[in-house]
Amino acid sequence: MNPQLSGMIPPVVSPLTPDRRPDIDAVEGLTAHVRAGGASGLFVLGSCGEGPTLAPDVARAITQAYVHAVAGSVPVLAGVGETSTERAVRAGEEFEDLGVDALVVMAPMYFDAETDGAVIRHVTAIAEATSLPLVVYNIPHLTHHPITPRALREIAAIDSVVALKESSGDWATYAALAETARAAGLRVFQGAEALIGRSLLAGADGAVPGIANVVPELATRLVQAGASGDAELVDVLQAQLDEVCALYRSGFWLSSLKSALAELGIAGGTAGTALPPLDTDGSNEVRRVLTALGLLAESA
Repeated sequence: MNPQLSGMIPPVVSPLTPDRRPDIDAVEGLTAHVRAGGASGLFVLGSCGEGPTLAPDVARAITQAYVHAVAGSVPVLAGVGETSTERAVRAGEEFEDLGVDALVVMAPMYFDAETDGAVIRHVTAIAEATSLPLVVYNIPHLTHHPITPRALREIAAIDSVVALKESSGDWATYAALAETARAAGLRVFQGAEALIGRSLLAGADGAVPGIANVVPELATRLVQAGASGDAELVDVLQAQLDEVCALYRSGFWLSSLKSALAELGIAGGTAGTALPPLDTDGSNEVRRVLTALGLLAESA
């Protein structure tokens, strides 16, 4: 598959059992949930999917489970976030063998090298090692290597590079990269929830919102409204999505997201060992937000 990526592509979480093994049943349940909500693809092993931190065997098992659960109905994109190009190439080759449809490539995350050259060499090496389409992923607050317009112009000349996912959360950064990407014929996706509506009205091809794990239908409606240019509806739906994003303020954002999925009975709340679990107040706040939004029935 050489996917024409567009629409709402949720960065799905990696469901884990309490002993932090892959929860395959929950993968299937979450896949059904986001597909029923209109997801046009699944992005596994991104930040929401804990891709850079999972044990390699767990990451592979979860990726394989999502590929099986989707069964070819929509593309599966696998995140490649590694400390070095050598590790990223190995991961990309493994994910290609597992049957994913595209790779979402972050900048290398460890050495503070000259940024543009490091990013260009990194993406070039992955493109040469695999036959999959590549999505360039700018998330500089986690990689500490921003992808600049200059680097993107060079990367965009690689035949297998098809899209940009921009998650800086900064409008000026997004606008500059989106302009560069569109000029090069790449598709453009917004990864910061608060900027989805604005980005779509400005010409983005879709969005990759973590909160869509919880409310995929709302996220899909927002993307569709933006694609049709309905600014009034976009404002309404963006405000609704922002209300759901209040979940993130319950504690560490990913722990809060997984806690919400556990409250809804979709997937367990276990995250990686290094991630702080919610305390009692945080868990109560997740339930309060879900209840206030009508997503969870009030306790008797």
